[in-house]
Amino acid sequence: MQNMDKKSLESDNIELKRALRLTAKKIEHNETILKRFFDVELRLLACNKLSDLLDLLLNHFKETFRLSAVSVFLFDPEQIALDLLDEIPATDRSRIRLEPDQRLLRQLYPDHRLKAGEIDQNIRNIIFPDNPYILSVAMLPLIRQNCLIGSLHFGAQDIHRYTVDYRYDYLAHLSSVISVCIENCVNHENLQRLSIIDMLTGAHNRRAFDIEIVREITRSDRTHEPLSCLFIDLDFFKKVNDTYGHQTGDRVLRTIGQLLKQQLRKTDLVARFGGEEFSILLPGCAKEQAASVAENIRQKIATQIYRSVEGTPFRITTSLGYSTYLPDQTQCAKNQKKQASLLLHSSDEALYEAKRLGRNRLCYKACAKPSPSSSITELITN
Repeated sequence: MQNMDKKSLESDNIELKRALRLTAKKIEHNETILKRFFDVELRLLACNKLSDLLDLLLNHFKETFRLSAVSVFLFDPEQIALDLLDEIPATDRSRIRLEPDQRLLRQLYPDHRLKAGEIDQNIRNIIFPDNPYILSVAMLPLIRQNCLIGSLHFGAQDIHRYTVDYRYDYLAHLSSVISVCIENCVNHENLQRLSIIDMLTGAHNRRAFDIEIVREITRSDRTHEPLSCLFIDLDFFKKVNDTYGHQTGDRVLRTIGQLLKQQLRKTDLVARFGGEEFSILLPGCAKEQAASVAENIRQKIATQIYRSVEGTPFRITTSLGYSTYLPDQTQCAKNQKKQASLLLHSSDEALYEAKRLGRNRLCYKACAKPSPSSSITELITN
């Protein structure tokens, strides 16, 4: 009898030790998961750009949580998010869907609740159209102020990875954090964007141009590539306002702002310099290339038919001046602001020469080299 009790006690002891080991492993596993989520939250909260945040969700999450697929939908009625995603690679863009209205999001989340488990084929075709091997998913509604602003989807080829029987409180918490971060990124970038955009034409404003020209001069010195600056002035634009009214004048400026952006590369910068003047930076463009770009713009604007508010058709021409900065590889230390001012001044002088010669033409002026005694103020006022 005593032997039986002893064996039973030893068996219970072994079972208890095994249970303790399993519990310790579960605790260690849970601590690892919590630490991973804590690290992820810190990275999410550190994001200021929507493109960086989406890269974190689509790529870092997939690797960190060993997922087979990740995709995200965003509610974007005003195409604000669309304008902020230029830096997203094509491979990531295929996993991002921007929705102009909330119909699809409401279909996915009629009760605004997280979903997990085996995936319906129709749902899989919507959230993972390029991955037919996803068998279980976690679908996280992204909600701010009781409004669906998006949807995040984790997919696994393991049918048991996500099940309806398990509570995913940590995913619900993560969903809330991601929603806040998306809203913060969009607001932060949109505010930053509004501060550098001319609201009438959609081109950059003078402040953005002044900052960017110094950056491009610095980049030109580093890469030893030329930088061309182009000035555009609408000929007799005052007559348009006097004849057809300021509303028509604004319409012309908007049209030309869009036309300029359509004609140029993404690496070029178009800015409304002031009034009816536009300025363009052409990185990597030498004199001959800049002349070709300028002439193409002159012809496009001259052949465009504009209409007044009442519908009266008319045309307008432009005068263009340009200059090209050629980095001097023999000089080590430079004053980029001074050189930017010289490039700007040379382009402006070329523009005035084009206007003096009769308008509707382009002129070139070589970019001067800064003298040791010259100042930015002198260059602008002379």
